[in-house]
Amino acid sequence: MEQYKILLVDDERTEREGISFLIERYGYPLEIHQAVNGKKALEAMEAEGFDILFTDIKMPIMDGLDLSKEVAARYPETVIIIFSAYSEFDYAKKAMEAGVVNYLLKPIELEEFQLCMERVLKRLQEKRTLAQAQQEREVVQQAQVYRFFSSKKISQKEKAPLEDFLFNGGKSKLAFIFFEFEENHFEQRGVDFSEYIKAYFEDSTFLQITENEAYILLHKLEFNDEEYIRQQGEKLLAAVGIKQGYLGIISQFTVSLEELVAQLLAVETMRKEVFIHQNRILSVSKHKDMVSFYKDNLEEIKNRIFASIQQGSLAEISGECEILIASLSEASDVSRVYVQHLLYSIVKELYARMPLLESEDSFAEMNRLFDEKNPSKVLDNFRQAVNTILTVAHTKHDEQNSDLVRRIKNFIQKEYKGELSLFDVATKLNLNSSYVSHIFKKETGQGIVEYITELKMEKARLLLQDKNLKIVQIAEKLGYNSQSYFNKCFKSHFGITPKQFREGI
Repeated sequence: MEQYKILLVDDERTEREGISFLIERYGYPLEIHQAVNGKKALEAMEAEGFDILFTDIKMPIMDGLDLSKEVAARYPETVIIIFSAYSEFDYAKKAMEAGVVNYLLKPIELEEFQLCMERVLKRLQEKRTLAQAQQEREVVQQAQVYRFFSSKKISQKEKAPLEDFLFNGGKSKLAFIFFEFEENHFEQRGVDFSEYIKAYFEDSTFLQITENEAYILLHKLEFNDEEYIRQQGEKLLAAVGIKQGYLGIISQFTVSLEELVAQLLAVETMRKEVFIHQNRILSVSKHKDMVSFYKDNLEEIKNRIFASIQQGSLAEISGECEILIASLSEASDVSRVYVQHLLYSIVKELYARMPLLESEDSFAEMNRLFDEKNPSKVLDNFRQAVNTILTVAHTKHDEQNSDLVRRIKNFIQKEYKGELSLFDVATKLNLNSSYVSHIFKKETGQGIVEYITELKMEKARLLLQDKNLKIVQIAEKLGYNSQSYFNKCFKSHFGITPKQFREGI
C-alpha cells in the first residue's frame, strides 16, 4: 500500500501520542505529523498539505469544527476524521453538516478505530488509483496530440479518442495560433511562455513542436474573433520580450479532425510562401496570394552570378552572391520555396563548373539549404557553401600547377583516405622522394605531408557537418586508425577539437 500523510491535531499531547501509537501498532502506511491547535494545523496544511486530518473538537485559538470547515473549503481532497467525547455529540452533528463523515468517540474503541482507518485508506487508495489512471490517459492524449500536430496524421484507432479529446465530445470548437521564431526562445523563456499564455489565452494548450516552432490551441468560443486573437498574441510576445524574428499564423475554427488537418495544411502553405519572418501575425482566412513566387530583380542577380561562374571570375561570384544575400534579407514578399530553389541552383552550378569537392560533399552542402527553416540560417548556409567553393578555387588558381604537381595532387586526392606518406607518393610516380618533396614545396609552398594533412582536415570539416556520422567514423574515413590521433591533428590544424567544431556549427 502507498504511503500517505496524516496530521494529528489535539491540544493534549497524550491524545496525540496515543493515536500515533495505534497507527504504528497496526502498521498503517502513514507519515505522522502533529499540531497543538487548529491555527497551527492550518499553517501546516498550507505549508505542505496532508491526505488525512485527524482532529479533536475542543481546542484553544481555533477549534476542530472551524478547522474542518477551512480545510474542507480549501483542500477538498483531504479526508477529515473528528474524534471527541460522547458528551460533545452536538458537535458531531455540526461536523456532519460541515461535510465531515468520519467521526470517532473518545475513548477510542480499537475495533472502531481500525474500521475507520481502513475505510479511509481504501478511499484514498481508490482516489489515487483513479488520479494516476487519469494522468496516464492525459499523457497518452498529449503524445497523440503532439504526433498529430507534428505529422498531421493519425491512425484510425486513435482518431475517435483524439477527436473526442480535442473537441470535447463534439461540444466545442478548436482553433490555433502557429508561431515560428528565428531563435530558440522556448529554451530561453520556456517558463515565461507557459505562464503568460495562461494570462492572455484562457483555456488554451501550449504545444511546442521544435526548438523554434509551437502551437497554442484555443478552446474557448470567445476566441472566434481573429482580431482579438491577434491582439492577445501580440501582447503575449511583447510580454515575454520577443519583438522581431517571428511569424504567427491564426487558423480558422474547426469542429473535426478533417477540418483541423485542412487548417494545418493551409498554415504549412503560408509558411512556404514567406521567406523572412515578417514580425507579424497573419490569418489563414485573409490569405490571398500574399507573396510572389518570382522576383525579377532576384532573377537578374542570379543571371549575373551564372555569367560570372561561366567566366570563372571568383571575385565577381563572391560580390554578386553578397548582393543576392542582402536583397533576400529584405525580401518580405518572396516565397521560401522559391528562395531555396534559387540558392540551390547557384550552389549546384558552382559545383558543376568547379568540381573541387566530392559529390557527397556537394549534396550535403545543398541539402542543408532545404533542411534549414530559419531564413537567416538559410542565407548563412548559402554564404558558407559559396565561400567553401571559392576558397578552394582561389587556392587552386594561385598554385603553379605543373604537370608533376598536378599528378602528385591527383594521386593524393584519390588516395588520401589511406595511410599516405611522401614515400608512397614518390613510389607511385617512380621518382626519388627528395626530388618529389623539393618540386612540390617549390611549386606550392607546402610540404607533401602538410598538403595531405590540410586536405584531410578540409574533408574532416565537411564531414563533421553531417551529424549522422560519428567522429570515430569520420576518422576511419580519413585513414586515421586512432580517433585520439585524429582529434589531435584536427585541434592542431583548427585550434579546436572535432566535437567543439561540430557543436559550433
